Amino acid sequence: MLKKTRYLIIGMLAISTSGCGASLTSYVKPEAPWATIKRIAVLPFNLPSENPVQRELASHLFSQELRSATEIEIVEVPLSNPLVSEQLDIKKVGSQFQVDAVLSGAVDETHGTVIHIRIQDAATEELLWSGTYVLGTRAEFFSVRTQQEQFQRGFKRLVEQFSAEAS
Repeated sequence: MLKKTRYLIIGMLAISTSGCGASLTSYVKPEAPWATIKRIAVLPFNLPSENPVQRELASHLFSQELRSATEIEIVEVPLSNPLVSEQLDIKKVGSQFQVDAVLSGAVDETHGTVIHIRIQDAATEELLWSGTYVLGTRAEFFSVRTQQEQFQRGFKRLVEQFSAEAS
């Protein structure tokens, strides 16, 4: 009986912690024109709290990671720009900021904490690259002590994947 209880406890622990690890998935458009992409506009991230300070922080942290990992020029679009509050028009953003591609990001906490990144061609609006980083159900993504570290870890993984696939 003690052995069965021990196996039951081990099984319950395995089931309850199986969704806690981080994972990364991505898509890259076949034959994407990476050689022509020299400038990317980074839009303010969409966050569950919609707090403007957190949105600016998220896009700034991602921009820093992207600058350090690639030779692409990064243009951060301010939250106060009217194009951010309107229905998103990739071509207008591309034209106004003179960029080749537009990056948008979002954080979703519906089922754990998930970071989504999309890079679209500014001229055609085609999806060039997307990446999703899942932190798991117990990530405490927005706690004061871990927020920046969590962002940076997820962003670093996504940028590394983007850099590898875009080369």
